[in-house]
Amino acid sequence: MVHAQNPHRTARDTHPVHRETNMYSPVRLLVPAMCLFCAGTAWAGTVRVETTVATEVRMAGVPVVKTYSAGTVSLPDVAAGEHAFEVFRFGKARSISVEVPETGTVRLMVGEDSLSTDTPPPNPSTNAPVVRLKATTGQRFSILVDGKRSALLHADRPLMFDHLGPGTHALEVRSIDNLTVWSRGTLNLQPGDELELVVAEGRLPEVFGRAEAWRPK
Repeated sequence: MVHAQNPHRTARDTHPVHRETNMYSPVRLLVPAMCLFCAGTAWAGTVRVETTVATEVRMAGVPVVKTYSAGTVSLPDVAAGEHAFEVFRFGKARSISVEVPETGTVRLMVGEDSLSTDTPPPNPSTNAPVVRLKATTGQRFSILVDGKRSALLHADRPLMFDHLGPGTHALEVRSIDNLTVWSRGTLNLQPGDELELVVAEGRLPEVFGRAEAWRPK
């Protein structure tokens, strides 16, 4: 027997996705304050979160970074000025004030018991590869790099990875509850690469820069 096709089905309905069980609870995100992230302005710096433990970082009450192990994530285009951050480790919260520069980077360092901020020296390696991730309007994702849950990606909160180094790195884009894998593949990074990946549900990422660096699986 041949069943009639539903004329209202779209390409997205037929796009295969992977669904996986996950032991972690879904991540709850709040609506971001638009003034915190000012992409494209001259008065915005970068906050680089470096953690040695599993942690969740919130900026003005909004979750911006969540890791399940040690990792480094950069938040570009943060409005210059003083911002309140909350860091959650082992179920306990601790607050810290971070002064974001008009240009450049400020570092938020999270240890098992320590929490501090400083301005790192300029990176002597000007050819280090840089990968930026952006989400399609209205969508949000959980990002895994080299098998580790690295960050939360929201349309209003782009991410930047400038610490990966040349070589091959695994990248996976999941739903915010980590149950659906929207895309996975590898990034073959070379010195001087500046890549931008725009991710969306139901399709492969759009790659700007050296497009052949991205190899979907």
